[in-house]
Amino acid sequence: MIIKGIAASPGKALGKVMIMQEIPKADPEQKRTVSKEEAISSVDSSILELSETMKKLIDQYHTQGEHIKATLMETHYTMLRDRLFHDGIFKSIGEGYSAPAAVARSVEEQCRLLDSLGDSLIRERIDDFRDIGNQLICQIIGQNYPDLSNLKEEVILVARNLPPSLLANSNSKKIAGLLLGNGSRTSHVSILASNMGIPTVVGCGDISALENGKRIYLDAVAGQVTYNITADEIAFAKKEIEKYHDRMLKLQMFTQTAGCTADGVRVHVLGNIMDTSTTDKLIQDGADGVGLFRTEFLYMNRDNLPSEDEQFAIYKNIAEKLGSKPLTVRTMDIGGDKEVKSLSLPSEANPFLGYRAIRICLDKTDILTDQLRAALRASIYGNVKIMFPMISNMDELDRALEIFEQVKKELLHDNLPFDKNVQVGIMVEVPSVAVMANQYIQKIDFFSIGSNDLTQYTLAVDRLNEKISNLYDYFNPGVLTLIANIIHICNHAGKICSLCGEMAADKLALPLLLGFGLRNLSVNPSSILMVKNLLSMCDTNKLGVLAQKALEMESAGQVRSMVQNYLSDQYQSWL
Repeated sequence: MIIKGIAASPGKALGKVMIMQEIPKADPEQKRTVSKEEAISSVDSSILELSETMKKLIDQYHTQGEHIKATLMETHYTMLRDRLFHDGIFKSIGEGYSAPAAVARSVEEQCRLLDSLGDSLIRERIDDFRDIGNQLICQIIGQNYPDLSNLKEEVILVARNLPPSLLANSNSKKIAGLLLGNGSRTSHVSILASNMGIPTVVGCGDISALENGKRIYLDAVAGQVTYNITADEIAFAKKEIEKYHDRMLKLQMFTQTAGCTADGVRVHVLGNIMDTSTTDKLIQDGADGVGLFRTEFLYMNRDNLPSEDEQFAIYKNIAEKLGSKPLTVRTMDIGGDKEVKSLSLPSEANPFLGYRAIRICLDKTDILTDQLRAALRASIYGNVKIMFPMISNMDELDRALEIFEQVKKELLHDNLPFDKNVQVGIMVEVPSVAVMANQYIQKIDFFSIGSNDLTQYTLAVDRLNEKISNLYDYFNPGVLTLIANIIHICNHAGKICSLCGEMAADKLALPLLLGFGLRNLSVNPSSILMVKNLLSMCDTNKLGVLAQKALEMESAGQVRSMVQNYLSDQYQSWL
């Protein structure tokens, strides 16, 4: 029998189920039986003890070269020390709630804030905050937090949710796979599992049919698990796992090669990042740089804005690691739908069409100025590029460029060095810019197509709304026509055009993008080797005709069918 989910970290595994024990929970309505001062003291001492444990783990991970784990623990340390989180706890204690209840209440308040932002990536930090809250509650009540560091046999972990810290501190050699009832590809635990090489399927819904100790086959390529498994199914699973391992070995040959098509056309494959943790992985897999640094995560879970110096240190660190390879810093891209403590944004009825991204930055220019100063100062340590999101009219671009030039003058005045030839570009994600691409490209150095939002705005489909998610499809010929036009105009102007949405790593979309003339792709780190592999099977001499035919189709379904039928057997074997 099969349970379907979402493939979050690729791989295949056959193993015994280990159902994770439930994390201790606090009753958020529990009243305190001790004085306010005693309750606060117990919270303070528990935060201090947990902080010390985290700091030791951070040092340990850095010493061992496990920088992704270290970055995760640093994120958790920052969350644990967050003043707003503390204020919420002490407020509830003052209202008569027990220390564990106060922690639980403050955690949920922070989670509601994150959930209200309307950004699926930011929402994924909710699991991290609940993880921190659970650890703190266990510390307060003197109960051991679950531990995966001493696993004795190889297992496939099964849980509704898995706190990222548990996975980070686990004996990963004994974890053959991970199956979660909840979660998404972009959750912190999924990212961590991917970097640890653990096959992971998430979002499976009901997992109650799975039993401890029973054998299952986890297929984290198709995104499914087979349980109540027969002897024939076990034999099939073993063959599939062997075939998969052979394929992964073949992909390793692309770590030392540049992205290139079968007919010798160079295609740059870059990575999308949201923090410093995946930079080493990008370099290891031979990526051509960072095509998108989502800097909005610097603004989350804090009651103050990140300073210029704080941002400078982060950009400098990544730029130094990349060397001559580009680091494309996208300025803050946060929506204005609900309150963000560090930004004081008003609530809005329609946040995707509201006060967000560049609109906020042009209104609160100190935010943009600090980001630009930090990025420019970091530019002497590598190849930094700057990119403005959500541009929808020429006045916005002109104003952003004016501020950029003013910041350069201020740095010169302050005798702070920077690369005077830093390139500036924009995200093309609003149709009004796509149809006027020829005018916009004259004023900047590059385009980066944000296919996620461009599809959303072109088709008038909220991509987070499950009721209409079937309408969201970048294979729609209308969307493809805009993308083809953007690429053509940018190429004609002799400037770089990249694409950084989910479409960039879509195996069916790749031949069309190449046919349109795209030569720069920015994908999630886990997709870099696969994309380079697929490129090696593409012949751009033939793809132009295919791409043109796609623009003449009437529906996304027709486009998909045509591409599928065109692809070689070798290419299709990787789908």
